[in-house]
Amino acid sequence: MKYKWLIFFILVLFLFGSCINICKNEIYKIEISPDGKYKAIAFIRSCGATTSFSPQVSLLNENGKFTDREKGNIFIGNNSRNIDIFWENDFTLVIIHNSVENDIFIKIDNFEDIDIKYIFSEDIFNAR
Repeated sequence: MKYKWLIFFILVLFLFGSCINICKNEIYKIEISPDGKYKAIAFIRSCGATTSFSPQVSLLNENGKFTDREKGNIFIGNNSRNIDIFWENDFTLVIIHNSVENDIFIKIDNFEDIDIKYIFSEDIFNAR
């Protein structure tokens, strides 16, 4: 009987523990598109001591919500704390990063009617 309670207790701890989000998003920049239809969010995601920093970008409709549970939906890099964004025009978002190709997990070129350009640059981040 004693072991049944112990097993039950361990299962409950496991279930509640798996619901906790240990990841945090540190927002670096939010840029609204010139026409006001979209917002781009550049952020660094960190999920604890055993993971590296991950530069990410999400592109949302103007009223879209963003939380710590969100991952980047158009760009996810790894092993860097550097990311920048700007709008070239109503339909083009530019993402500047310094993640090497092997450290890029998601790199989307189009989102709805938005074209996405990428610039790899180590120099721009060294000037900070």
